[in-house]
Amino acid sequence: MSTPQKSSTGARRTVRKFTVEQRQQIVAESRQAGATVRAVAQRHQIGASLLSLWRQRDAQARQLRRSGFAAVRMSAPALPATGVIEIDLDQRCVRVRGRVDAQMLREALAAAR
Repeated sequence: MSTPQKSSTGARRTVRKFTVEQRQQIVAESRQAGATVRAVAQRHQIGASLLSLWRQRDAQARQLRRSGFAAVRMSAPALPATGVIEIDLDQRCVRVRGRVDAQMLREALAAAR
């Protein structure tokens, strides 16, 4: 899908929208043995910097999928809970003491990432 737009200099340029599947296919193509980012980008008429950005985001998404985090479901306790929750992460440990509710646990885990 292409949409012509005017730049600040008045020149027309085309902004194309790529589906997630198209981006994944282009990134996969760029990771093939012997492929270069520049050559793949030229073949698909995109900038090498845009393809590099897509590759970075893909690598980050793959890293998150391999992180091994388990889904945690919490239910509201009948009485206020106090104590300590200790979670061992790769090279760090998160300890939450005192009254622990779902929001506090979410914030602690977000800070640990």
